[in-house]
Amino acid sequence: MRVFFLPLTLCALCLWAAPVAAKEIAPRSFQTQASLPAGQGAGEWRLRIREAAVAQGEMVRLCDIAEPHGPIAEQEWRNLAERSLWPAPPEAGKPLQITRVRLAQALRECLGDLAERCLLPSGLAVQRGGAVWYEDDLRAYLVKTLTPVLNVLPGQIELTDFRLPGYIFLAHAGQRIELEPVKPAAGRLNLRFQVMEVDGSAGRRFTGTAFVNVWADVACAAVPLNRGDVLKPETITVMTKNLAHIRGNLWDGLGGPWQAIRSLGGGQPILVADIEPQSAIRRGNIVALIFEKGNVKVSAQAEALADGSLGDTIAVRNLQSKKQVFGTVRDNLTVVAR
Repeated sequence: MRVFFLPLTLCALCLWAAPVAAKEIAPRSFQTQASLPAGQGAGEWRLRIREAAVAQGEMVRLCDIAEPHGPIAEQEWRNLAERSLWPAPPEAGKPLQITRVRLAQALRECLGDLAERCLLPSGLAVQRGGAVWYEDDLRAYLVKTLTPVLNVLPGQIELTDFRLPGYIFLAHAGQRIELEPVKPAAGRLNLRFQVMEVDGSAGRRFTGTAFVNVWADVACAAVPLNRGDVLKPETITVMTKNLAHIRGNLWDGLGGPWQAIRSLGGGQPILVADIEPQSAIRRGNIVALIFEKGNVKVSAQAEALADGSLGDTIAVRNLQSKKQVFGTVRDNLTVVAR
């Protein structure tokens, strides 16, 4: 039987700190990078201490909390990996926190000069038993889960800019993490996770986000268009755009004839809100102004004072009387007085 004697300061460490329920659900967008100890070259190996770890036995081992980086001999790491550090938290399934200061002190007492090779996080959360999902695990799970969901979107799908918790503890082997159903859409996707128990009941919940890029071919203005310009084959082109950065319903290129109702820059995607049916009559056109009452029908020439599509009511000026009247556009040559 091997007996481990802990220094007095480590006995204080065994008291642990408060539970870490708050920290493990804090989303983040990047990993904390530890710096190399001063005066040591990049070619020497290091031990990167994780932010969270699980001890499956009575003692926390070095391999539970650290991973080697650099040219360390395999046998040397095996010998170090099984080194016992301090007792695991007293209650299984409930992670506790060690501050960076106490962690550094404990590693110096357990490892001696080797502690100088350790790259420390801001703190270490340790749980006895169960499991821990790191941010990389959550990202891999999301890619696998969301890929079939997002395949209903047009174009090429790309998941980027994950903002996820640094780690999530599971209290025992029967727990699992599930992603709540999401509506497929381009752009920032809000994600909700829940820890499921063996009986199917939901326990803790936590959140995260991911950005969904959707690259698809869309109709765009081939040249700058002004308000009132007619959309013609030579003024329209197809370009690959990221739908995540487009707000509004895209024009599908069908129907028409159409004209722009606002200015569009060259290469700008054309939205449904950017166009309207081409005017049958344009401002300044000379049209036939028809007056109808019963069987009486009188026609006069008039100047259109506004653009108008079929069925629109526009103002025209009677060229004979110089009076302005309103009429309904019947076709591209005729306005019927109201």
